[in-house]
Amino acid sequence: MLVVLPLSAFLFLLLGFRRLGWRAAFLAASIPWALFVAFLTEFLTQFRDVTRTGLIAGWLIFSFACLAWMWRARRSVAAHRSNSQRAPWKKSDRIVLLAVAAIVALVGLTALASAPNNWDAMEYHLPRVVEWISNRGVQFFPTIDWSQLCQPPFAEYVMLHLDLLSRSDRLLALVPWFSYAGCIVGTTLLVRELGGGRRSQLLAAVLTATIPSAILGASSTKNDCVAAYWIMAVSYYLLRWKNDQSWWNALAIGTAFGLAVFTKGTSYILLPPIFLACFLLWDRSGRVRFLRCLPAVAAIFILICAPLWIRNFRYSGSPLGFTYFYGAGNIHGRSFGTTHVTPTQTAANVLRNIALHAGVPSERINAISTRLFSRAIYRIGVDPNDPQQIVASQLGYTPRFQVRFNPRNEVLSEDPFHLLLFFLAGILLLAHHRKVDRNLGWFGFGIVGAFVMYCALLRWSPWNARYQVPIFVLGAAFSGVALDEYLPEWAAKSIGVLALLLAFPLALMNETRPLITAHGLNGSTLTAAREQTYFWDSHRELAVSWIAAANAAKHSNCRFVGLDANLMHFEYPMMALVNNDGIHREIRYVDVENSSARYARPSAQPVCMVICLNCRNSSAKIAQYSATLPRMQTFGAVMLFNQPEK
Repeated sequence: MLVVLPLSAFLFLLLGFRRLGWRAAFLAASIPWALFVAFLTEFLTQFRDVTRTGLIAGWLIFSFACLAWMWRARRSVAAHRSNSQRAPWKKSDRIVLLAVAAIVALVGLTALASAPNNWDAMEYHLPRVVEWISNRGVQFFPTIDWSQLCQPPFAEYVMLHLDLLSRSDRLLALVPWFSYAGCIVGTTLLVRELGGGRRSQLLAAVLTATIPSAILGASSTKNDCVAAYWIMAVSYYLLRWKNDQSWWNALAIGTAFGLAVFTKGTSYILLPPIFLACFLLWDRSGRVRFLRCLPAVAAIFILICAPLWIRNFRYSGSPLGFTYFYGAGNIHGRSFGTTHVTPTQTAANVLRNIALHAGVPSERINAISTRLFSRAIYRIGVDPNDPQQIVASQLGYTPRFQVRFNPRNEVLSEDPFHLLLFFLAGILLLAHHRKVDRNLGWFGFGIVGAFVMYCALLRWSPWNARYQVPIFVLGAAFSGVALDEYLPEWAAKSIGVLALLLAFPLALMNETRPLITAHGLNGSTLTAAREQTYFWDSHRELAVSWIAAANAAKHSNCRFVGLDANLMHFEYPMMALVNNDGIHREIRYVDVENSSARYARPSAQPVCMVICLNCRNSSAKIAQYSATLPRMQTFGAVMLFNQPEK
């Protein structure tokens, strides 16, 4: 498979950086690799050559360049080789490492076994990949959902490369999975920079690997774990700056910062407090040196983000794109940010977001918790259901604030155990404040600052916990050091074991991608037909009719397919099923009436078929398409319009 090209390039880079140590080499190798993905995609877009051939040529050149650099770096490795002997691992520590590896492997198996099926990915993350393939570039295109245009695209760029090289979406979920594994590696490096030893690093690895929202999301095709990886990388290089004020480290900071922002917009909010905390850790010479490097740091950051900023500005008038998402109801209700920032409003949102992680299996206790949190929010003078602070759903309704328990749902899952550990670590630091390492204290303040900034600027919603994965990844490093330092060894180990025991059911029984179910392998992704699993996130009833419609579309000779998703915005399964036979069909949105319609290509071939989702009962849609494509086929609520067979 041609996906070996990007994999081999990464391995060559990893071997070339191995003088840094394997863990640091992993982070270092990911930076030029990711830069190449971003720059190659933008470069080929200028020539409308984001094609399989174009990517093969680009990756071949880059792989050979990485191989040549690796051979040159061999002498440097030999010169830096250490003769020091490391202490052998204890048997108990080896068992813990095997348990972490098992969790990572189970999540990876889930990613490979199931088709992508997260609702959000079906509407926004993956349809943009299909459109980019059809358009042979990442330029804007007509769409009903402008999130496909404006939102940061790095994770989807990697998925685009994997899709084209493998001619399948089977490997796409490995992007967040690889990032999840990278976060585990990276947190051990954070602990090392914070002064933690082997035990602290091992505990941090366990805590990172067992974050529930990370486990559930790492087999999806969303970008939360990818953003967490780059935020973790920025944090590592910022901490590293205290002892390594090289140009490489400065450029690594700027690149990782740019890639974090280029992956997810929440990075704009989470990273400044982390940067400020690390800046305060440096001595005067370190700050001066960094300020001298700042123009280069800013240049690489801007270079990464500028193409998207320019496209967004031309489309929406803002480099960040629209401040609200596609959907029904009031625009202000669908805004990402809060309408006003005050201390009381921020405190209320802090309580709301803490409450996301307060759910337990008892509905009665959750109801009591809801009343307690609501009362506390009222006491500070804020309505807990203030529509100015709660984001509306895409369907137009504003959810009420409440404490829930959804442990196996990647969108609604909570991280209560890890939040409790972070609080415990903070209490231990305060109790031992006279002996606390300055680095650890400031890093903890940076994490808290990132959380508070997030609460101040972004609206609350029941699905906010997944946006906080980067905070919990950094929190795992902080907790790993503090708990190992200030708790008895048996207590710290018990915490690690408990975290692992709580994590295995999540790795095995993801609600929408289970490896096993209450009935064993019955209903598992390991035994179900892959095409069925596209619909396992709240849309199972659509599977039969949609698969039948896709098969009918594939049996025609049409290669230019129009997709009308105005009446049902859940289009990726249809896109994937229509193209899963190895024959490429250009799929593009039709009947787009918003401002993105201006991006239609005048030279594009006219569509010879329209697939209209949920259009069976729409006389207007039937009249619109049957006028030029009179042959109609109905599959459930899906209608196919094309020319009569000759």
